[in-house]
Amino acid sequence: MTRKMLTGSVPVAEPGEHNVVGRLHRHIGVLAKRPALIVFIVALIVRLSTVVAIHLFHDGVFIPDEGQYLTLAVLASEGKLTPNFWFGYGQSLFASTRTFMWPLTALFWLFGPSRFVAQLVPVLFGAVTAVATTVIAGRFLRRRYAIVAGLIVAVFPSQVLWSSVVLREALIWAGLAGIAVVVGYSQRQRSEARVMGSVLVAGLLFIGLAGLRDHTAAMALYCLFPALLVGRSGRSVRAISAICVLLVAPWLVGMGPAAMSFGKAALERTGTAHGYMSMNANSSFGVFQSLPAGGSLPAGDCATLVMQESGTWSETGDRISGVIGREKGDWACIHSSSGTTILVDNRLSSTLSRLPRGLVNTMVRPFPWEARWSNPRVLAASFESLLWIILYILSAHGLWRHRDNIQQLAFPVLVAGLIALSGAVTHGNLGTAFRHRGQILFVLAILSAGGLQAISDRAGYRRTGQDTVHSVEAGGIPAPSSGPQDGSER
Repeated sequence: MTRKMLTGSVPVAEPGEHNVVGRLHRHIGVLAKRPALIVFIVALIVRLSTVVAIHLFHDGVFIPDEGQYLTLAVLASEGKLTPNFWFGYGQSLFASTRTFMWPLTALFWLFGPSRFVAQLVPVLFGAVTAVATTVIAGRFLRRRYAIVAGLIVAVFPSQVLWSSVVLREALIWAGLAGIAVVVGYSQRQRSEARVMGSVLVAGLLFIGLAGLRDHTAAMALYCLFPALLVGRSGRSVRAISAICVLLVAPWLVGMGPAAMSFGKAALERTGTAHGYMSMNANSSFGVFQSLPAGGSLPAGDCATLVMQESGTWSETGDRISGVIGREKGDWACIHSSSGTTILVDNRLSSTLSRLPRGLVNTMVRPFPWEARWSNPRVLAASFESLLWIILYILSAHGLWRHRDNIQQLAFPVLVAGLIALSGAVTHGNLGTAFRHRGQILFVLAILSAGGLQAISDRAGYRRTGQDTVHSVEAGGIPAPSSGPQDGSER
């Protein structure tokens, strides 16, 4: 309640009211000037609430893959992870996901084995991803739309789920978004020291990403190189730094200079990867060629077909294989856990033929009409696919309307496109494809927010008859000189 002064109508706060209301207004003012902080708080609260809900309403791990990471972390924290565990697969998995396993192991060593403690790692990095999304969007969008981009990542259903369970996904998203933040910073710098420093940080983030998912790291590297070449000045320094990262960083993690040996080997076994992801999955969409109706063959028959298909079955096999263009490694036999063996085609032409249907399978499905009440997870994913379609439409519009900012969007757009294409030819089941799709959500969130801003500006133009100014609102996130400036409205 307030009372008025006798000489005027200025309200005077009652005792005690000024402190509470004043502090509240100050806190709100502080948050309003820090979009990244708002998004971080929202993302953290949503994920912690999800973690609590999982523990209250679900017994055991929520996602089956959580079990392997928890098991490895417990054994490693107790010094019992031996080379014989899981016939050597245990140490191999630990090494290939070391960026995720090291903090898990350290937490278990400090606080003891606890699934709740382990979940805090992906929770934190999920929130960091939302913050990075806000920062990137704030470089060319107005403050409110930068917040929208961050909130999309903060509250998107599958993004919340994958970053609330003991999986490495959130760290991968944070690594990709972190590289995008560093690249954007590097592009705006004129100081040679800052350029080299930012390139060094980007290389370190690549090394960390390689310890999570090496294929994603390799794709990020190929997109990082051209993005690092773009900048306001110092082209020679940028070129030298980018070449050093391209050659040295992948060599340090065993991929070879420029990850050429790794990339060549991965390209030659895309059919094998597709086959392994398809053969035992309930949601498989794999297609295997040259097989009888059963879809599998005894090992001996499969080996025979490999020789026939690769041109090595006859005495003139070497000459024939050179004519028809099929090397011995173009066909391979893979073996399932049930003992069956199937023939897979690793030829480049077959890989490319999977691309159109693969894009639909990995980027859009499951469709709403594929939902089954008997499977709640597929049901939820099928309805979320509608959200993905909306994001795709808004992203296409946003990319077109903000094409003048393509320099700042170079890395995010390139890495999203390459991840989509790679997934289309390698993924073999809906579950894996749906989870890996989350790697590009931060890019879609930024572009979708850009699309929403463009739609809003267009609507404002039609209402007022004057073009609005596309700028960062006063007090918003600092933007480069080539982009929107504070204090005006676009």
